[in-house]
Amino acid sequence: MAYVPDNLAMVINPVGGAMPRVFMYFNSAADSDGTIVGASWFSDGVTKGMRVGDLVDAINTGTAKYKRYQVASVSGAAATVAAPIAIT
Repeated sequence: MAYVPDNLAMVINPVGGAMPRVFMYFNSAADSDGTIVGASWFSDGVTKGMRVGDLVDAINTGTAKYKRYQVASVSGAAATVAAPIAIT
């Protein structure tokens, strides 16, 4: 499907320190994991404040699905996310 810019919002913006920002994305089109991790999928992510290391919670609105991503790279106004790997 397609990224919907109005469905992305920063929900936590720490002041000072090195804490990541947290964004929430309401995945109204129920896009797949493979689609969301596509290069520059969040086409205005940087414009909305995304930085490498920030967290993005994607929540499907029509089905009971949820996944946390981490911003892996930014390019121009766009951000690319990846599924984070557990610290072991």
